[in-house]
Amino acid sequence: MLKTIIFDIDGVITDLSFFHYIAWKSIFSFHNIEITNKEWKTLAGLSRMGIVQQIIKKHRLNLSIGEVEQIMVEKNKLFVHLIKHNLTPNDVINGIRQLINDAISRGLQLVAISSSANAVLEMKCLGLYNKFSYVSSYDKPFLNSLSPQEKQTTSPLLLALKTLGIKANECIGLEDRIDGIIEFKNVGIFSVAITHYHEDIKKVCDYWIDLPEQINLEEIIFSYYKRDTSET
Repeated sequence: MLKTIIFDIDGVITDLSFFHYIAWKSIFSFHNIEITNKEWKTLAGLSRMGIVQQIIKKHRLNLSIGEVEQIMVEKNKLFVHLIKHNLTPNDVINGIRQLINDAISRGLQLVAISSSANAVLEMKCLGLYNKFSYVSSYDKPFLNSLSPQEKQTTSPLLLALKTLGIKANECIGLEDRIDGIIEFKNVGIFSVAITHYHEDIKKVCDYWIDLPEQINLEEIIFSYYKRDTSET
C-alpha cells in the first residue's frame, strides 16, 4: 500500500543550478579563472570536490589541500548567502506544488532527500518545509556523529527510510538523475523519472514524464499499483 512520496530536492522540487554556478564563478574569479556557462554544463551535478578537481585539472592550478578545502568552504558560504536572499516559493518547479498538494490531500507522507547540508534551508526558503514529514540534512554535526563505516554506507535515502521506518515498497520516488533512479530501484522504491527528454533514464525507471508540468499523481499511483499487481 502506498504511504510515502519521496522527492529529490535539486532538479525535482526546485532548480538550484544557477545559484551553484554564480557561487563557483565568483569563487574562481579570485584565481583569475572565468567559468563560462558552457563549461558549467559539464560540471553541474558533480560534488563540490569533483567540481574543484575538474577545474584544477583543466586550468592547471597548483593548489594545496588547505586551499582546496578553503575554496569549498567559501563556495558553500556564498551559495547559502545567495539562496537565503534569492530563493523563494516562486522557485518551486511548475507542476510540483500541485503534486505536493494532491499528495497531502490523499494523506500521503512527504519526504525530501538531498546530499546537501543546506536541504532544510532550501525547503524553508521555498515555503515547503512544514509540508514534509522529513527533510534530509547532511550537516556537519550529523556527519560527525557517524562512524567512518556509516559515512561510507549511509545515503540520504537509506537514512530517511531507516529514520522513519518506511518500507521501500510503500514509496514512490521522484528523481531527475539516472543515479538517483538506480538507487530507488536498488532498494525497491517505485521510481518516477523526470527525464527532460533524456532517453537513457527512461530505460531504468518504472515510470517517466518528460517535464514536471506533465505530472499527474493519479496516473503515477495507477502505475504503482499496476506494477504490484503484475509482480504478484
